[in-house]
Amino acid sequence: MENKKIPVLCSQEHCTACAACYNVCPKRAITMQEDTHGEIFPIVNESLCIGCGKCERVCPEMNVDRLERNGKPEVYCCWLKDANVRRNSTSGGAAYAISAAIIKKGGHVWGAAYDKDMYVRYTEANNLEELEPIQKSKYVQSAVGEAFQKIKQELDNGDYVLFAGTGCHVKGLRSFLEKNYPKLYTLDLVCHGVPGQGVFQKYKRWAEEKYDIKMTDFVPRPKRNDGNELGYYSLIKSENGGCIKMERLDNSYFVGFQRNLFLRSACHDCKANGEQRFSDFTVADFWGLGKVEPFNDYKQRTLGISMLALNSVKAKALFPDISVWLNCQKRSYKEASISNHQYYKSAVPSPRRNEFRDDYERMSWDALADKYMRFNKKDLVLYGIKKFTPPHLLLHVKLLAKWIK
Repeated sequence: MENKKIPVLCSQEHCTACAACYNVCPKRAITMQEDTHGEIFPIVNESLCIGCGKCERVCPEMNVDRLERNGKPEVYCCWLKDANVRRNSTSGGAAYAISAAIIKKGGHVWGAAYDKDMYVRYTEANNLEELEPIQKSKYVQSAVGEAFQKIKQELDNGDYVLFAGTGCHVKGLRSFLEKNYPKLYTLDLVCHGVPGQGVFQKYKRWAEEKYDIKMTDFVPRPKRNDGNELGYYSLIKSENGGCIKMERLDNSYFVGFQRNLFLRSACHDCKANGEQRFSDFTVADFWGLGKVEPFNDYKQRTLGISMLALNSVKAKALFPDISVWLNCQKRSYKEASISNHQYYKSAVPSPRRNEFRDDYERMSWDALADKYMRFNKKDLVLYGIKKFTPPHLLLHVKLLAKWIK
């Protein structure tokens, strides 16, 4: 094509790696490539590009009026009736209940799972057993790959589909599809922000070398057998079936994540957060439960409780099919957002973020952890409290600390 116009894609500052442009390109002229900071971005092969402009038109970040948000949500606290499945969920298992409702309709569920090399990718589940790999938070950005194309095929075949991902990737899918499908349901998370896969892979290589293992799973926030969540450590599962408890500086990936050292740039100016969402459902840990209206069932809190927001008419219509899996109580958006700040605002970058990015490529993970992820005195005090305080007393300690402050 003569005088073809080479597209100008979304800037790296605002790109979310939703891969809508990659999926829509008719000539496979766009690839998703990792940069020197471990984050992926779309790159155009000018020799293959025909200048059709589809990639520019489908980008939700370049076309901010392309999608409409849903109305005000109905908010619930909830937890699974099945204690075993609940134990394997990050909080109360609301996402599992929604997934189960779709699967019972013969539908498909797409969510983030580790592959054999510990890269996180959107993966399809077609029965309840296949949901297990997509349970639990991953704390790393999921690669979209060709998932959007496969989802479109399923929807065009008249199938039910649930897509569970970050809010920016929900926007990417909806923009790619270019029309509303009555059997598509979308679920987003109250998202802290996402590191690039390259950062996690660097941590993974360090851990595998240090402990002489092959990592098969990484659980940032494990639960004890009784369900109680523990603070300040993660679990690495290895190919030989063993588990390694990562504490303090060994848990440097989690510490860096919490300090917003290596989140993607777009996460610090998120366009998907807020009370009114682009997704049908929003889920999160219900950290603020009991801070507006009383909630006295402490046992349930220690086992994990989900915040579930029904954002759309479709979500509210499906709720009876979801609620059969759950114990639910209606709550408020005010309570849901009171200790979940990323529900309505973006993560604030670490003041050392740019310095970390300058060092990332040239320094080993050991050196990065030693420089940026050491515990300060406040961290050590909090770590000691969480480590040695019985789980049933932790809530009272937190309330006392706030009262003293």
